[in-house]
Amino acid sequence: MGFFAVAYSIAILFILIGAGFLCMKGGILTRDSISGITSFVVNVTLPALILQSMQVPVTDAMLAQVVPLLLVLVAFYGVSFAAAFLVPRLSGTSSDLEKGVIRFMMIFSNLGFMGFPVSAAVFGPESLFYVSIFNMTFSLLVFSVGVVLLRPDMGKYLDRKLFLNPGIVASGVGLGLFVTGARIPGPFADALNLLGSVTSPLAMIIVGAFLATLSAERLLTDRAVWTVASFRLVVIPLALYLILRLFIDDPLLLGVPVLLAAMPVAANTVMLAEEYHVDSALASRGVFLTTMLCIVTIPLITTLLT
Repeated sequence: MGFFAVAYSIAILFILIGAGFLCMKGGILTRDSISGITSFVVNVTLPALILQSMQVPVTDAMLAQVVPLLLVLVAFYGVSFAAAFLVPRLSGTSSDLEKGVIRFMMIFSNLGFMGFPVSAAVFGPESLFYVSIFNMTFSLLVFSVGVVLLRPDMGKYLDRKLFLNPGIVASGVGLGLFVTGARIPGPFADALNLLGSVTSPLAMIIVGAFLATLSAERLLTDRAVWTVASFRLVVIPLALYLILRLFIDDPLLLGVPVLLAAMPVAANTVMLAEEYHVDSALASRGVFLTTMLCIVTIPLITTLLT
């Protein structure tokens, strides 16, 4: 069941990547139009998705799990950050901008598009609560810590754009709504849901468009990308599993974070790399290769958990 859920999700992603690839090769998309779509996604649809992902009702069950969840989140991101500062040294990259993209790819996996269907297939619908919490944390970090990783110069000089982008605003508003239990009114919620729902498809189309500008030989021989793939898909989830099993007995609270850690690189890596003018080609190779390989690695990881 888990294997087919992974295969189904990946098939969708590859169809969308293929659409972007063919549109770029056929001249339907150009470098300028891709830049425009990227800005639209980063500044409009992704913030809408963040707001909607934080519309999670606070329940007694959630409150009872606060302490264990915090421990798991600390372990989850602790392992990811450790890999983020180790992998650039192992990958042979010298450029600070390349190192920033690699660090981003180590920390942010595809929790949303693949996390929900695969977790539901492997652990059942009761696991989706945990996936929602991890997506919420992802949303809070990606436009703050994530941007600093991609562009360390922005963090160094405290560029105000770092703190005034739509993603940060959406995260702050969403967190406020979550804490207070306030709900976005129906028409606005539906509009945000529609806007947010195009984020993943457009992200994969952008990945395909960038891949159309790259050589297949570079993808197969890029040491940095293969190092990223091995850590993102195997080393990080295994390290997290070994740590969590020491103090977590609940099979869902153990299994769901490890499964989410085994997801491929987040698709919005490419969009943010393009938006912040870093190495979007490296990001595209990372998303493509990890997405391709995870059809093998995720079922192997799930054998530890089920």
